[in-house]
Amino acid sequence: MTKAFPPELVRGCAELVLLTLLLSRPMYGYEILTTLEERGNGGFQFKQGTLYPLLYRLEREGWIEAAWVEPEGAKRRKTYRITRDGRRAQRTKAAEWARLQAAVQALLVEAGDA
Repeated sequence: MTKAFPPELVRGCAELVLLTLLLSRPMYGYEILTTLEERGNGGFQFKQGTLYPLLYRLEREGWIEAAWVEPEGAKRRKTYRITRDGRRAQRTKAAEWARLQAAVQALLVEAGDA
């Protein structure tokens, strides 16, 4: 596992990361936390106090929807899924991220750091 990314970097891409994660399937909060950490090789270490306000904001934007589900033999969980508008927002944010990444890479190459 790698070291966690600095919080200021994560804040800049948190919406894109969550929307992209929810493209695969609906997930509940703890599942989102563990999947992010796992798929991000330990780089994304969100705390619940960071995750839930972000989920609520994405829900207010209409980019995700929440629903209570009761899995057999388990406690009731609030599950989040991406909406059509959320898919559109994810594509837009992914394109913005790609442009930013390319611009930073170009600067690094010019400086001889890449």
